[in-house]
Amino acid sequence: MSKRACLLFVIAWAALFFGCGRKEYMDVAEAVRVGAVLGENILIDGIEVSGMGVAQARKLLLAQHREELGDLQYELRAGEKTAVRNAAELGAGFDVDTALLEALALHTHYPSNNIPRSVESGFFIDGYALRKEAEKIAAVLSAAPTDASALYDREQGGFIYTADVKGQSVSAEELEALVSEALETGVSGSLEAPYAVMDAAYTLADAKADTTLIASFFTSFAGKTYSKAGRVFNIEKAASLINGTTLLPGAEFDMNAILGPRNGENGWKEATGIRDAVYVQEYGGGVCQVSSTLYNAVLMADLAVTERVHHSWPLGYIDIGRDATISTGGPNFRFVNSGEAPVTVCASVDREKQTVTVSLYGRALPEGTSIKIKSEKLETLPEPEVEYITDDTLSPGELQVVREPRRGSISVTYKEYYDAEGKLIKREQVTKDKYRSISGITHVGPVLSVPEEAGA
Repeated sequence: MSKRACLLFVIAWAALFFGCGRKEYMDVAEAVRVGAVLGENILIDGIEVSGMGVAQARKLLLAQHREELGDLQYELRAGEKTAVRNAAELGAGFDVDTALLEALALHTHYPSNNIPRSVESGFFIDGYALRKEAEKIAAVLSAAPTDASALYDREQGGFIYTADVKGQSVSAEELEALVSEALETGVSGSLEAPYAVMDAAYTLADAKADTTLIASFFTSFAGKTYSKAGRVFNIEKAASLINGTTLLPGAEFDMNAILGPRNGENGWKEATGIRDAVYVQEYGGGVCQVSSTLYNAVLMADLAVTERVHHSWPLGYIDIGRDATISTGGPNFRFVNSGEAPVTVCASVDREKQTVTVSLYGRALPEGTSIKIKSEKLETLPEPEVEYITDDTLSPGELQVVREPRRGSISVTYKEYYDAEGKLIKREQVTKDKYRSISGITHVGPVLSVPEEAGA
């Protein structure tokens, strides 16, 4: 064989042995489609893939990297909140497809010198996936602040407070940079995410400041006239119904609406009340003592009274000019929370002391101001006449007093404002009341007629 022929034979044999001229693939999908097979003695990422079809090798490599990335764990902390993610969930991966294409480009055959041909998949971080996951984690690690609250305990009295809780805000951008740096190390770890502390808009101090005692007033139902069982029952029922009522700024308190109609069906007892200037037995008798007690507390709290009517005459349980009568379908007592914070009405009855107390809680009057209520009688009106009405049911000359005459009076009521040192700042007139005189009514039996004398 000539020297030239021998050289051509060696080149042909080498081309056949080393697989020169292997087809290049546009992508792994094409290689899978045509059934491409990897050459001899090839390791990809340390895994033996020699002679494997591309689809099989790809499946094996992806499973191996999925396990590796799954084992690469990161605990992300911000304050007391934590989130755990593995590297795959954070967008980390290995470029297996590029490694497979590189391996496919190697010669099919390889001399058996026990030195494998090694190809490595490139590590990468999917920026978009990491950014989206960082946003989710930031939302998990962040927390809106919780405002404090105050709830009035109707059974025990007083307020139950829930403290405010600070919030925290985690920046998704800063978290993304922190995680990206950690992923590059390829080592699991615990990461402290930077966060900003967020204060609650309404703190425990605010809640306590808005539930301070503004004003308190009590009246007594001691004595035979006011302490009868039915009347005391009605006082307790009325106090219980208004107890715990909370008014937001601008809201109106309507006594009749809260109490509802006073009748037997609604559980009210009969007791002495005033109707048409006469003492009568009626359902709900005594509730006016509760409305009158509340009225004075409202004045002391400097709230706006929208409806108040005085009784037919002054009563023994409260000073003249400081009463407020109510009745079903008649006079009412209403006031508006004219302050800037909620107001809670607290009412209680002490049977041992025989008192009913109404306290108003909310934001204290400005600069330590306090209010006292003073009233005085200005004038006593002339004594009224007695009207006599014939009543045929009575015996001749018999008298029956239906209504005692009452002399009226005029009174004036003031608010006195005092500063924190107890110095009088100003005095304002609240009302000027006229308790009209009430004429008496007496029924008289018929007068017998006298017969005319004969011949007169």
